[in-house]
Amino acid sequence: MAKLPRTPTTTKSEFDRIKTDLRESLRKWWEDEAQSFDAAIAGTAQVWEGLPEIDSKAVVKASPVVRRFLGAELDPKMIRKGGYSSFDDMADDLLKKLRDTCPLTAPSSVQSVQDSVESVNARRR
Repeated sequence: MAKLPRTPTTTKSEFDRIKTDLRESLRKWWEDEAQSFDAAIAGTAQVWEGLPEIDSKAVVKASPVVRRFLGAELDPKMIRKGGYSSFDDMADDLLKKLRDTCPLTAPSSVQSVQDSVESVNARRR
């Protein structure tokens, strides 16, 4: 199976249109992830005090949500080391970084321009 790219196929303007839906999908993922963790540590909560609500390794599991909206994998390098203290903390950090990776124009448009330039150059030879 081919590895998905880390550069989104979604443009910045498309990202702006889907940002609210992406944020809500990430919120649902966060709530499910936090609930699973809370159930796993029931009775030992005091041991976990002071740690981030969801650590950076767990955030990698949000990649399918990002992939569905952006057409690319979540680059683990974007995730803050140590994790996030709240959903808003994660969303504010990641959504800005994700938007920054989106191209201004659709990748197919860029490829089409590159193909045209190559075609012109081939005819000149």
